[in-house]
Amino acid sequence: MKQHRIILPLALLALPLVAEAQFNQSISVEGKYVPEVFRLDRINAFPQPVRFNLESSPLAYDGRSVPASFAPRLLALPATGWRATRDFSDARGYLELGAGSWLNTTLSAGYRFINSPETTVGIRLQHNSTSLWKPEVSDINPDIRQYRYDESLGIFGSHLFDGYGRLEAGVDWHIGNFNYYGTNIPFLDGGANPGGDMKAPSQTLNDVAARVGWHSQSAHDDISWRAEAGVRYFGYRRMYIDEINLDNETFESVPSTRETDINVNGGFNFPTSTKSAVGIDVNVDVVTYGGYKPENIPSHNSFLRNQPEKPGSYGLFTLTPYYRFTRDKLIVNIGADIDISTGAGPENDRYKTFHIAPDVRVDYQAGPAALYLHLLGGTRKHTLAETYQLDYYQMPFVTNTAPTHSPLDGELGVAFGPFSGFSAGVNFAYRITKGEYLGGWYQTSLNGNSPYADDLPISIDETTYLNYDFLSPYRIDLSGFSIGANAALDLGKILKLKAKGNYQSQKGDKGYFNGYDRPRWTARVEAETNPWSTLKFSLAYDYRGVRNIYTMATTESVTTPGEQILVSRRLPDITYLNFGASYSFTPKISVWLQADNLLNRHDEWLPGLPTQGVRVMGGVGFIF
Repeated sequence: MKQHRIILPLALLALPLVAEAQFNQSISVEGKYVPEVFRLDRINAFPQPVRFNLESSPLAYDGRSVPASFAPRLLALPATGWRATRDFSDARGYLELGAGSWLNTTLSAGYRFINSPETTVGIRLQHNSTSLWKPEVSDINPDIRQYRYDESLGIFGSHLFDGYGRLEAGVDWHIGNFNYYGTNIPFLDGGANPGGDMKAPSQTLNDVAARVGWHSQSAHDDISWRAEAGVRYFGYRRMYIDEINLDNETFESVPSTRETDINVNGGFNFPTSTKSAVGIDVNVDVVTYGGYKPENIPSHNSFLRNQPEKPGSYGLFTLTPYYRFTRDKLIVNIGADIDISTGAGPENDRYKTFHIAPDVRVDYQAGPAALYLHLLGGTRKHTLAETYQLDYYQMPFVTNTAPTHSPLDGELGVAFGPFSGFSAGVNFAYRITKGEYLGGWYQTSLNGNSPYADDLPISIDETTYLNYDFLSPYRIDLSGFSIGANAALDLGKILKLKAKGNYQSQKGDKGYFNGYDRPRWTARVEAETNPWSTLKFSLAYDYRGVRNIYTMATTESVTTPGEQILVSRRLPDITYLNFGASYSFTPKISVWLQADNLLNRHDEWLPGLPTQGVRVMGGVGFIF
């Protein structure tokens, strides 16, 4: 996926190398300047379980390569971010197994059958599960357990045709089986108690992606090009509604939405000199839907029966021309994202056909300091596959396919160091988004559509009538800023320290989108030490504070009856303290221990979704 947001955290060490970078490469600034070569979901690498350093991901403004997150998250999301990064191994094969409290288990395996600089062919497998924790959200049904099983299988390959380019291809399949463990039985069906031992509704998702891409070999004086194509299917088995069949004590359900995203993208790069080039990137997405049919909806549910049979197919076309040049320690990219859409959004409120946003990046290093300015923006699709990254337990239903557009997503930053292992940086960001979705409420809808079921404080008087229909995809225009700072101290194996924090303004439609809970403060502090080469200890603290999730309400005011207003519900702060240790018996055999949430917090990530308390896991890993 094309990554527009550029991060400049700690140290800038190798700017002179960038002047020699190929012009068909974008520039990623993370610790040092390095060329960011676009690869389809990194299909030529092996995913490893994330341990201690889960970072937030930037917003991405197109669907290039139909990326899929085939690293299912076993535990709750980190406090500083909503999308996990992944670690990769260069070994030919690996096997890692782990298990712990609440029967949390993980298995990672992979092997490259062909592993040469020219050709790579391999397979990977990932399993994560949990099945024994009891959240006890209902006194009537105290035995409801959280269970979740995520399995993914990937086959990948690439071959370098010397003098021509590289061909890459891969197929990934991810299947998830889980239950809506936050279901609060007493609030269902107007407070009716069905009796018996009702189980929380269960769900299955299928996520399949295939892609193939070609990247030509390039030199400073040659035209380079790439062409990629992919298809991704993402669908749920059922969509549950807030009703119970009292005869058989089951939840009413209907077929859910299933979507298919077909993607084609490519680009050309034309060098104009040894230090400059012009180019153009093109991306096309066609998204189609199936599954839901209104005739399958109970007659008394007028909202669902009045929905169209399924969201209509729509297309997105993005054109990104640019001019790029380097001058000594200065790197400049001047371009624009031109987005054209057709058929997106409901028939009576179509997403506008034409949008344009800047794609401008300026990076400069002056001795031990570096400065950057990025003015970006673009369009983000609204699909099940995209929102799944924000809420694993999302509503499995789509009625509005209108994308979200950012006319401006800017960031200004400066970094210093390293000085004797110390480095630091600060940044300021400002983002405008049109049509940001309010989400994360599906579990609450299963609790009888009662927003008070989870007993969270609300920002308005209780006489206000909360007429929020959880199937209506409310959208708001949002604008706000973010201020961040980071620092690091690297004393080698003795001690490594990292700290970073952000403040984002958040109030109603004034804010900086960083997840459905929109925290005002996020912070992470981590320490690592290697007493000797085979032993490593890690300690990390995450904070995600002043969190509010937003929804729409209708007032009961006599003067303004039926007025729609935006209201917030306060979510508890997230504070996580995690510890990890690993020991290598040999270069190929190691054991590890991971203890998460040592403060034993059961706070909700989103309404109706409490988290497990202290979690301890241990395992063994083999590299071969």
